[in-house]
Amino acid sequence: MTNRIPKLFIYSFVLMAVLGIGVWLGRSGINNPSISENRQQVTDISGNVNAKDSIVNKSEEKKTNDNNKTNDIQSVEPSSINSIRSVKVKRVLDGDTIEIEGGERVRYLGINAPGSGQPFFTEATRENERLVVGRTVNLEFDIQTQDRYGRLLAHLWVGDVLVNKEIVKNGYAVSETIQPNVKYQDLILKAQQEARTACRGLWAGLCSQKSESSCIKIVNINADAPGNDNENKNGEWIEIKNTCSKAISMASWLLRDSSASNKYKFKNFTLDGAKSVIVYSGCGPSAKDKLYWQCPEGKYAVWNNTGDHAFLYDASDNLVSEYQY
Repeated sequence: MTNRIPKLFIYSFVLMAVLGIGVWLGRSGINNPSISENRQQVTDISGNVNAKDSIVNKSEEKKTNDNNKTNDIQSVEPSSINSIRSVKVKRVLDGDTIEIEGGERVRYLGINAPGSGQPFFTEATRENERLVVGRTVNLEFDIQTQDRYGRLLAHLWVGDVLVNKEIVKNGYAVSETIQPNVKYQDLILKAQQEARTACRGLWAGLCSQKSESSCIKIVNINADAPGNDNENKNGEWIEIKNTCSKAISMASWLLRDSSASNKYKFKNFTLDGAKSVIVYSGCGPSAKDKLYWQCPEGKYAVWNNTGDHAFLYDASDNLVSEYQY
């Protein structure tokens, strides 16, 4: 009995000590700043993960919205390269220009019809009206879709008929090659050769010339003057020759390029037999072998360096000679 009491006391003391240490460790854990800090870091990491998820979701949402905006912009994009657009023709302005519903104007690619005041202007306009006015047509765009005047540039189709080609084939316009819009130029050039050979429309004068008129020919054009053409207009010129032996009056004859704006009217001029006259693009004193296109000089030279078409008409507006380069 004497030996059992100390052992029981010892066991109780040890148990109480262990429990006390456990309680003390638990309380110190709560107040330990390093442990609290670690818990806070876990909380922060969790919060950051959630925040990043939120940012990703918003970013994806923005991408979706931006894509929708891009699609909206593309859906209203104006006429683009090589695209096709269906329109209704409101009215015809001349042989190569129309106005469509909505007020836009369309200039036909690859051709040039006579301008106002030029021979066959009325006939070319009527031919264009016959082909397209009031109809729904397809505009086929090439590389350039607008010119500097804001007009649409297009090949125009009525069903399977290429109107640009048809007008040239019937002799109411000529081929006009302007890079880079040359998709159907080979077809248009072939149509022009057909019209010229058959003496249709504006080519009729070449087949019904008086013997005198047939003597006068455009034989050469120097289109590229040394330096800036616009500052050296007399560096470019056109040569016209009388291939017959007798002198021929050219009073009231008309010389023009492929545009509607560059025209030269001969006054009381006679070209001697077997002789040539050079018509310079600038200003100077006229003589039997030289004439000057613009006195006083305008802002621009006459002939395009990249290609042009010269036409010579007699006093009755019959085409006498033409020269294309």
